[in-house]
Order: sequence, then C-alpha cells, then structure tokens
Amino acid sequence: MSQGEFDLIARHFTFPASIGRWPSEGVGDDCALIRLPERTLAVTTDMMAVGTHFLPDVSPRTMGRKALAVNLSDLAAAGAEPRAFFLSISLPERDDAWLAEFRTGLLEMAERYGCALLGGDTVKAPDGAPVSLSITALGEMPAGEGLTRAGARVGDDVWLTGTTGDAYAALMIRTKVWKDEAGVLSRLAPRMDDPTPRVAVGCALRRFAHAAVDISDGLLQDLGHILERSGTGAVVAWDACPKSEALRAFSEEACRRAVLGGGDDYELLFCAAPEDRARVETLARVTQVPLTRIGRIVERGLRVVDREGEEIPVGAFGFDHFAS
Repeated sequence: MSQGEFDLIARHFTFPASIGRWPSEGVGDDCALIRLPERTLAVTTDMMAVGTHFLPDVSPRTMGRKALAVNLSDLAAAGAEPRAFFLSISLPERDDAWLAEFRTGLLEMAERYGCALLGGDTVKAPDGAPVSLSITALGEMPAGEGLTRAGARVGDDVWLTGTTGDAYAALMIRTKVWKDEAGVLSRLAPRMDDPTPRVAVGCALRRFAHAAVDISDGLLQDLGHILERSGTGAVVAWDACPKSEALRAFSEEACRRAVLGGGDDYELLFCAAPEDRARVETLARVTQVPLTRIGRIVERGLRVVDREGEEIPVGAFGFDHFAS
C-alpha cells in the first residue's frame, strides 16, 4: 500500500464536494476549479521551504520569483488567466535586506503576469527554522471552461512544452551527485532557478485540449496523474522526448532519469486529439514555445519505448515528499 504524499492527500484531505456551496472539480488537480454562473475561478496553493524546495544558499530574489512562478504554472495547467495571490511567510528573524530582495523577485513575477498581491500573513518561526512560505494564487476563465487532469481519451496525442530534465541536472551538479565535466551548469541553472510558467499556452489549450498537468514532480509521475484521473494508459516515445543540448552532455542513463523523472521543470504536458495537431503547431508558432508530441494515450498501463517500439525499463521515477 502506498504511503506517499498522494496517498496522504487522498486519505486525509479529500473531503466530500457536497460540503460547500461552490461547485468544484475537487482535490486531485493542479487547481480547484470553482464554477460560478458568470466565470470559472481557478485556485491553487503551494507551500515551499528552504531546504526542501530551495537550496540553503538560494538568493532571496530567486526565491521570490520562483515561489510565485510555480503557482502561476498551476494556473497555466488549468488554462486560467492569473489575477491575484496571497502570501503567508514564516521567518526566523526580521532581515530587511533579505526581505527587500525577496520582494524584488516576487514583484518582478507579479508585474510580468499581472497577478496582484492582495493579502496574506507573516509569522516568526522558531530560532533556527528555515524560511517557509505559502502562496495561494487565483485565476479566472470564461464560465464552463478550464482544464483538469481528467479527460484524456484513448487515441489522444501527448504533448509537452519546452524540455524537461535541466532543473534536475542542475540540482545534481550543485549537490555534487553529478560531475560537471562538460561545464554546462551555467546553461542548466536558469531552468532550476527561474522557471517560466507557460500561461499563454495554457490559456489557449483550454479551447481544445482534453487534459493537462504541469511538470513539477517528474514527467512520468505527472503523466501518471492524468492517467489515473482519466482511467487510461499511455505510451511515451523516448526518442521523441526533447532534450536540451546541455543535458545531452551526460550519459544516456543520467539523461533518461532527468528527462523522465527529474521534476521542477514547470512545463505543461497535455493531451489533445490527433485532428488538432495543426492547432498545436500554430500555437507553438504564435507563443514561440516549442511543443513536442511525445506519445499517445492508450487503454491501460504506462510504457516508455524506443524507436523500434521496444519497452525501456525505467523503474520508479518522480518526487514524493513522503515516499519511504
């Protein structure tokens, strides 16, 4: 029996939808979609802490930018336009210089996406405790619209924005697990430090995609969430999975682990009908975001195959806060 993060949520924090008066898609997606008569609201929340989501020496400006970016990525996966956010932060001490830099990074991301800070809370953490924060972000879209992880259909194409694996590779180098023999950290680090939420892509996808998820815990694990919610399976073509030139400097095994299981990429993975391929290609041109078809939805299972169609054993990939 699974004892990880997602089992914990399902067992202890999935309440009956009938409790409230706002109809919602409920727990299990990147956002709660609250369907009101005139519009649909998307709401997401993420808690982050130094030592878990950030290395101890992270700059406060980087922390501010990334903290909001990961929430905007959840809104993008739902197809929502960012509108506002709330910030709660726990600090072991007041450090105005640190806070000024943190505010700079947070404000840069907020202004870029038109997402206003409307409130929150500050508390003093116990001495020696790491800085931790929680952001709740809100977005909106026309009534009746919005993407969830459910809805993938057998025969759908599986698409991916950008590339995955670079953030994980940067982490492996910074934590001395991998050696940077090719000197590529400077090209990998921005993907870990400064992810780009794919808001424009997500907003366009809600008009035709069947399901979507943002890649935070690893490509295969997050694809698995779509499959579980949709009651389907998938085949992923390894050779079709896009890899950055910097990541290709590492071994095939290391590259595979990073691309399929690394996480922290905040790219979008989505499912759409084959007849919409031209729409996806047009979207890539308009947004200037690479969109790659990496697989297809099938009835059951999740397989990664080589160019001959032979299955590649990949093991268990992906990040889980409470995995044993």
